[in-house]
Amino acid sequence: MIFSARYCGSVSVTDTVRKGSHMDYQAFERLLAANKTTVYRVAKETGISNSSFSDWKRGRSSPKADKLQKLADYFGVPVETLMGAERPHTISRTAALAESMVPVIGEIRAGSPIITEQTLMGHEVADIPNADDYFYLRVCGDSMKNIGMIDGSLVLFRKQQYAEEGQIVACLVGGESATVKRFHRRGKNIFLMPENPDYSPIQLSTVDFETGEARILGVACEIKIKL
Repeated sequence: MIFSARYCGSVSVTDTVRKGSHMDYQAFERLLAANKTTVYRVAKETGISNSSFSDWKRGRSSPKADKLQKLADYFGVPVETLMGAERPHTISRTAALAESMVPVIGEIRAGSPIITEQTLMGHEVADIPNADDYFYLRVCGDSMKNIGMIDGSLVLFRKQQYAEEGQIVACLVGGESATVKRFHRRGKNIFLMPENPDYSPIQLSTVDFETGEARILGVACEIKIKL
């Protein structure tokens, strides 16, 4: 369902563009978060190319009136919303929703940012102070099933590159995708321990982390069980 933030009365998109206003990309990103969608999906459903969104984000160009109207119609908001010129109550409603929406990631690959258009699966509500400091990772497999992390569960991670003894971490190892395990340190040895006896621990050393062969991405702080 598309979230709608409307108000009575508006200025036509043609008049607004004629006055020299441009798309506020941050306003567009707030709408993405509030509606639990992605640039890729919006591009596919509106027929606007991904490269256009990329150019708008980097300030290389601005959308023409017809594309602004198409986006406004898609989200069910006035054109002014996309230009950052909406009325105060509309802004506050959209922003309040966006602040509690955390990106859900299906997979993290070595050498890539934590969040990309290809790995972003949507957004999930979380009771946290700053959504930019967190991400949800969807669990694949049953190596952590004994603590409730079953296949398909969502685990909320706080972004950080260190961990305390016994914490659950999302960790990149070598050229593989991120693994979720319990962190244990024994001298210069690091063990990523599963919570399922059918799986073996992953043994690393402090040197692996110093050289970048292994890297902690975040520490778990909440599990949402798939029903």
